[in-house]
Amino acid sequence: MSGLLILLIAGVCQGSFGIGYKKYNPFSWEVFWGVYFVFCFAVAFGISFLFAPDFFFYIAGSDFVSVAVAIGCGALWGVSAIFFSKGIDMIGMSLVYGISMGISTISGSVIPLFMGESKMENGRLLLLTGGLLISLAGIVVITFAGRMREGKKAAASVNTGILFSVLSGLGSGAMNVGFDATSGIGSAMLAAGYGKAAVSAVGWLLVIFGGFLVTEIFCIYTAFKKKTIGTLKEKGAGKESGKLCLTSIVWFAALFLYGIAAYMLGDFGAVTGWILFNALALLISSVWGIIFGEWKGAGKAKRLLFAGNLILVVSWILIANT
Repeated sequence: MSGLLILLIAGVCQGSFGIGYKKYNPFSWEVFWGVYFVFCFAVAFGISFLFAPDFFFYIAGSDFVSVAVAIGCGALWGVSAIFFSKGIDMIGMSLVYGISMGISTISGSVIPLFMGESKMENGRLLLLTGGLLISLAGIVVITFAGRMREGKKAAASVNTGILFSVLSGLGSGAMNVGFDATSGIGSAMLAAGYGKAAVSAVGWLLVIFGGFLVTEIFCIYTAFKKKTIGTLKEKGAGKESGKLCLTSIVWFAALFLYGIAAYMLGDFGAVTGWILFNALALLISSVWGIIFGEWKGAGKAKRLLFAGNLILVVSWILIANT
């Protein structure tokens, strides 16, 4: 299976997992988010152990800076993921994805490009820059479509939702920076005979561990402060937990498959792959937003949404040829 095909499947998963965030009764928000992150870490740990039972040996043998950067970037993402979830509550799935994935595309690709040892040829760099600028234009159009859809209703809530989306995008980009920092661990594992699946799983485990620590501290503190921890025992809690478990599997599948594709795409896989990954996720999330009626009755705004997605498609064509 080619790297681009794996990336395609990863993008579909990335654009779909947010469906699980839309309703989380009977849990309070902080309990829902805390339970969800337990599942996210458990899935990441389980997959890592499945593919590389001695993965800790390679982490312990790596340099401290790489591990610290991966965990630190994961912690930043953990904070930003809170904004992502809150933003969906405020302004809907398709608009949050539009802004968040756009910011993530730029921050998560440009930083690894300049951090890496390999330097991109001027012609390819120019093509990549053009693709990024076109992506940014598409993001602006999609954001404007969302503002048009909301009109003057609840302006404060809309502005806060957009701000949360921007912050979540910055944190999501930090995830890729953290994953790229584990390339040394990946090289050691590949040299030892492990496959790209094991390398991807272990790299993401470090990043997710950082997000898990920050999120659980925040959620547990908030749940006890608001006295909402009891929602874990309410009717329907088991069913909701099952849904969150499934959501965490789809979410990790997106990162896991992206990680495999990034290694398959060569020296700049973490750059061009991340851009295509997020752009595809944005397109899929827009489709879900329409299916769930987030753009019902918003004729002109919906047309702008389609135009923004078309611009993104053009940017993919440029980026795919770098």
